[in-house]
Amino acid sequence: MKSISLEGNDAGIEMAPIPSASYSNSKPDSLLETIPSTVVDFHVNTNFNPTASLQIQADGKHVISFPSPPKPLETPIFSPDTGRPVYISVRPRRRKGNCRLVLAEDSFETAIARTTYKWGPSHNPIVRIGRDDDIDADEFEMVRKNPLCRTVDFKTRQWGKFQWRYGSKSERAQYAADNLLILEKVGGDGVARVRVAQLVRNDALRTPGTKHLAAGNGGRLQMGLVDEKGHELVDEVTVVVTCLVMLKKEIDRLRAIQIASMSTGGGSPALGCAMDSFAKVKSCFKS
Repeated sequence: MKSISLEGNDAGIEMAPIPSASYSNSKPDSLLETIPSTVVDFHVNTNFNPTASLQIQADGKHVISFPSPPKPLETPIFSPDTGRPVYISVRPRRRKGNCRLVLAEDSFETAIARTTYKWGPSHNPIVRIGRDDDIDADEFEMVRKNPLCRTVDFKTRQWGKFQWRYGSKSERAQYAADNLLILEKVGGDGVARVRVAQLVRNDALRTPGTKHLAAGNGGRLQMGLVDEKGHELVDEVTVVVTCLVMLKKEIDRLRAIQIASMSTGGGSPALGCAMDSFAKVKSCFKS
């Protein structure tokens, strides 16, 4: 675990200890361990001023691995201020992609959102925001219109249109990030955009114990849920759930390339083969 102090958006704030990706409801005291803090120096994007942050703790999948699903069935999402879990994403079993989001303090683990996956490239993930008994729950698809592009669009009944995309080199440099996922609210003309969230992954903020080559690993989710006039742009649960879908898509892409690499190479995913596969991932998919 590590305690994080940031310069920039979180200037001068000593963050609470961030636990490792492994989490157990039965051992809350383990979340309070500390190690020396890490300082991050980056330039702030003045067009985005986050008002809330969460830490997604996910191991993801390393490029040098077999193309099997991740082992952890729970993905905890913590408050950086308290170091305590806020949400937990739960899968029923390892080889099942469907998951539900629950409040960490809810002993009944009542779903406040669900994501449904169907096998095959033509099926888009379906997100449902709301409890199971909520007849007014918002349900929408997360659509990748271009198969060679990692950008994903979705439209909610309550909040309108949104797009998750990967930050450019210059945008990543603003946060010293090796990977930057950006959520933007898209205007009716399809041109006007407002950044409402971003997932920053760098040496200090990615899930402890993971590396920048991993797919689907966690990081710091920064959110600006209201505009300058105080109008709500989107709710936190929608941001969290759709971000988790993006992380799963990263893992799915890596697994697909690992399988293709093994089938053409005729062997296990050795180091050279795996690194070559990862290079293909970066070159074949646009930002």
